[in-house]
Amino acid sequence: MKAAIMAAATLAAAGCGGTGSDGGNAVQAAAPDAIQNQLQAMPEGQRNAVFIRAIRDARQECQHVESSEPAGEHQGFPVWNATCAGGGTWTIVVMNGGNAAVLNADEARLVGDNEAASQNGQQR
Repeated sequence: MKAAIMAAATLAAAGCGGTGSDGGNAVQAAAPDAIQNQLQAMPEGQRNAVFIRAIRDARQECQHVESSEPAGEHQGFPVWNATCAGGGTWTIVVMNGGNAAVLNADEARLVGDNEAASQNGQQR
């Protein structure tokens, strides 16, 4: 599942005094590192608003993101965890062009466990 996260991040930044000149080209050319820096620089409430948009665009259930935190990397892409009101947790992988893969955090952990298991099997 993919959702445009950079557009929401750019709009949020523009709403806080950014000039936004030629913003459309910046969204298309944005690399994951640039997006990661932008997300980290945002106040948590603003970042949570970006993540609720990504979660909803992915047609997942979340009424309000209560907190978000960086969760490392996956194949060179920044990963964030977003916790929704009511306890649901989503893992968001920020990809090229401002797209995001949104996964249920439990499913993401299973993928991580399977990758580790397959790597261990290859080393034997």
